[in-house]
Amino acid sequence: MGLTPNDQTQLLLCNTSNPKHQPLMSVVDKLNKYYGKNKIKFANQSLGRQWKMKQEKLSKSYTT
Repeated sequence: MGLTPNDQTQLLLCNTSNPKHQPLMSVVDKLNKYYGKNKIKFANQSLGRQWKMKQEKLSKSYTT
């Protein structure tokens, strides 16, 4: 649509794949195939917390 000049476009941070990651990804894929889907994950995956902190001993002084 020509809203911005071609020399002022937003670049993507992860627009290319790193060839060094391929061996690691193949190992993760093989382990997941052997042990079951999504058994092996990276640290930044699965942000949905499945546990909750017990709060019966939570301090009443919330600002300290």
